[in-house]
Amino acid sequence: MVKLFISALFGVVLTAFSVSAQTDLCFKNEGLKFVRTVSFTLQGNKLEGTFESSGYEPTTSAETFEFTGRKTGSRLTIKFAGKPPYELPPGTKTIVWTLGPTTLKIPTYGKNYTTNRYSAYTAVYNKCGEI
Repeated sequence: MVKLFISALFGVVLTAFSVSAQTDLCFKNEGLKFVRTVSFTLQGNKLEGTFESSGYEPTTSAETFEFTGRKTGSRLTIKFAGKPPYELPPGTKTIVWTLGPTTLKIPTYGKNYTTNRYSAYTAVYNKCGEI
């Protein structure tokens, strides 16, 4: 009976610890054409989340893309369920984002509206609710 009680207590403590070790994060980038939001749950070194892209028009709906990944230090290695929802820099074989205390940096490829040329750059996403 005592062994059963100790086993049950251990299970409850382990479950409570694993839930408390879970971290929910949200980052947003408000670009010229799109608002993109990255939300994910980090549990240990594993993560699961969504990448949402929407326009500024109230009549357009948002597109949501699911991803999984692993965290190593401040680097997040990302895998989307399908095609990535944004254009990757040329030659990219592995998607790697950089997680900071208040930002998420995502390497991407797009048009520089100052030079009117396409190039690789790092898009900075700020924590949701912050400027």
